[in-house]
Amino acid sequence: MPIYEYSCRPCANTFEELILRRSDESEVACPKCKGKAVSRIMSRTAATHVRGDGGSSSAPSCGPIG
Repeated sequence: MPIYEYSCRPCANTFEELILRRSDESEVACPKCKGKAVSRIMSRTAATHVRGDGGSSSAPSCGPIG
């Protein structure tokens, strides 16, 4: 169950939406202005793990505790 990040074109609000089925994406509306002119954007988290060559980055994990 992916959570996608969206940007509303009319009010510039950025928000997240849980999408259970591909068909649910057509019903996404901005929670701030209720507009449906939204675009899915790449979240900052996803952007840090994707490289241009198709591989994933070697970003360090949180590390040991203690």
